Amino acid sequence: MRRGNAAQAAVRNVQAIDWVRTHTLRDLEDLANEMSGLGQDVNDIVELLDNLKEIDQSLHNVGEPVPEMCEYAEIAG
Repeated sequence: MRRGNAAQAAVRNVQAIDWVRTHTLRDLEDLANEMSGLGQDVNDIVELLDNLKEIDQSLHNVGEPVPEMCEYAEIAG
């Protein structure tokens, strides 16, 4: 990669990080829907959105009991 390309990629990364800091998953979903409506390929964005939703869900499930573990505890109990 040439220096100019590397610099442009770095600027895009900084812009993306700044955008993520100030927007929600819903904002990203709205953006993907708008871009898709304009005929743009949003497969990468949709995949990213799905991954982020999984991460968000797993963070909210921390500390909740796993159903299988509850069953084992009742059997052992």
